[in-house]
Amino acid sequence: MKKQILTALLAAVMLSPAVYAAGAYAAAHPAPSVQPAKAKGIWIDVRTPEEYQEGHLADAVNIPLDQIANKISATAADKNAPIHLYCKSGRRAGLAKQQLEKMGYTNVSNHGGYQDLLAKGMK
Repeated sequence: MKKQILTALLAAVMLSPAVYAAGAYAAAHPAPSVQPAKAKGIWIDVRTPEEYQEGHLADAVNIPLDQIANKISATAADKNAPIHLYCKSGRRAGLAKQQLEKMGYTNVSNHGGYQDLLAKGMK
């Protein structure tokens, strides 16, 4: 029993400099910041035109939630194409996703709120 404890203690003492050095290296050399890649497909901002004008993702199309059913076919004729939705908080994007799925769109994603996307590095 004493031999096992002594072996474990010796191993811990011998490994501690390596663990310390690895932590020091990581602190001195932070990982480079990587901007997340924006998913391929059609990005639709379902906020109001006023909200959209205040700021939106590059290449995003503005189709407000109350117009999504009437205007989607002009933007996304292919019902299997990837469609990425966002709004202010994700609530309206979720409602738009439900509407589009009822209309037969099969590849629709709710990406939540605009500010959250910006915080993740999306542009």
